[in-house]
Amino acid sequence: MQARLSQLMTLTTGGTRPASRAEESMLAILAIGAALAAASLWGVAAGSESAQLAVANAYKVPMVILLSALTALPAGIVALRLTNARLGAAELAGAFATSIFGGTLVLATLAPLVAIYYHTSSKAGLPLALGSVFVALATASLLFARAVARRVSERKSLIAVGVLVALFLAALLQFVALAAPIIGTHGTAFDGGFDRVF
Repeated sequence: MQARLSQLMTLTTGGTRPASRAEESMLAILAIGAALAAASLWGVAAGSESAQLAVANAYKVPMVILLSALTALPAGIVALRLTNARLGAAELAGAFATSIFGGTLVLATLAPLVAIYYHTSSKAGLPLALGSVFVALATASLLFARAVARRVSERKSLIAVGVLVALFLAALLQFVALAAPIIGTHGTAFDGGFDRVF
């Protein structure tokens, strides 16, 4: 298992792709599983203000990420087909999975800092938690674009990346509203979804 995680890290950071499609699919599944575990860790830290919220976040945050990804993926595949890109749907899904893993890895890395600030600073806890989310989203988007660009050097594939990222963010906004509160017991502006943010 450690070798597989090491291979997943190598693939996420831009290393060589597996030789077989089966191995690439297996790494994509491992990436999603590891991403959900990392998201759960961050969820506990972000909800550590209350024991009840921390426990709820252990499943709410991974659920929000998984449902957002499942909502966005079909549109990305359709965009891929409509643009007649050379990238395969399985390759797009694999790159998407590893980028989600990279983003949630950032969340898990920042989770201890989020938890510490929630308990020691009344002003910095919430902005730090929100900031960690934006850093993770930016990281995942960049990893996704790079992974697709490395697979094929055509701009048509990047259209599918843009569609997939935009729909992932749109779905994420509404699923966060459905699962609210996630960050702190008082919530954030994102707890109301699209209507409250815009």
